[in-house]
Amino acid sequence: MPKGWALPAETERGRAVLALVELWAENGYAGLSVTEIAARAGMSRERFEGLFDSVEAAAVTANEAPLAAVVEIVADLYSADRSEAESYAVAVVGILRLMTANPAYCYLTFIGGRQMAPSRVHEVFESGHQFLVAMLERLWAASPLSDQPARVGVAALGAAEAVVRREIVAGRYEALPALAPDLVYGSMVPFLGQAEAMRLAELSRRHLEEDLEA
Repeated sequence: MPKGWALPAETERGRAVLALVELWAENGYAGLSVTEIAARAGMSRERFEGLFDSVEAAAVTANEAPLAAVVEIVADLYSADRSEAESYAVAVVGILRLMTANPAYCYLTFIGGRQMAPSRVHEVFESGHQFLVAMLERLWAASPLSDQPARVGVAALGAAEAVVRREIVAGRYEALPALAPDLVYGSMVPFLGQAEAMRLAELSRRHLEEDLEA
């Protein structure tokens, strides 16, 4: 697995961010404090303040980490031997594996980061959302469909996120990668039609199985 697919905490800065993410999931953003974050990270308050000038700055970093990892996954899985849609189908598996491997960040990305967070944090979330919508909308270039609704990318991504959130709320993080074929199918039907969406869903299923066997 490429290094960017995990969100390690070996460094002091990484431990501080992970501590913030865990406490955010437990207590909400309003419940975060430098003292508790530093204690969870195993460092002094002064050391945390030497790494970040505020809780908000650390929260922005926490939201940037999974977004950067997703961008790296997409880049790593791009292949000249695959079409744009095929690369997308394979990337969905990688993104879901990333979420399974990092449950605290997964919760932050799909639930916690949307609740009571300051505007700087929401800006990071929105940039990630726009990146994924743009990935979907690139599929229009290969679409055989004449009708191209302006908001279909937003709608398709929203539906996929709702399915993922359901599993997160239920605590079924380990089940997320298995959603890949359904998410690929549901997000690609509006762009490429049913037959092609089914083919790509099967591609994602095979990639998931090969990934597990590796």
